[in-house]
Amino acid sequence: MHLARGSGTLNLNSDIDKIFTEELLQRSVKTQKELIKKAVKILKVNGELIYSTCSILKEENERIIEEILKLPNIEIMPINEQIFKEVPLLPVNIKGTICICPSDLYEGFFVSRLIKNN
Repeated sequence: MHLARGSGTLNLNSDIDKIFTEELLQRSVKTQKELIKKAVKILKVNGELIYSTCSILKEENERIIEEILKLPNIEIMPINEQIFKEVPLLPVNIKGTICICPSDLYEGFFVSRLIKNN
C-alpha cells in the first residue's frame, strides 16, 4: 500500500504513476475545496487564512483559490516574494500567491494568504 503524497513531494525515484493517479488528484481537490469553504465560512471579519499545499498542481492550488475568490468579501493579501528571493518560484496566475519549485534542498509547495472583509 502506498501513502498519498502531494505532487510537490514526489521524488524522482518514486513509481509516480502508481502513487499519484487522476483519481487521487480528484479526491484531493474535492477534499481541499470542502475544507477551504468551511474555513472561509467560519473565518471572522478581518480574519486571515493561509491556504498552503504540498502540491505544485494548478488544480489543487490556483483553481481552488480562483473559486474561493468568487465568494463575497474574500480577497488575496499578497505574500512578500522577497522572502523567497533565493528560492526558485514556479509561475502563478494569481498575483500575490507563490509556488515553490521542488529541488534537491526542499519539496515544492503553494501558499496563498486570504482575508475576509466586511
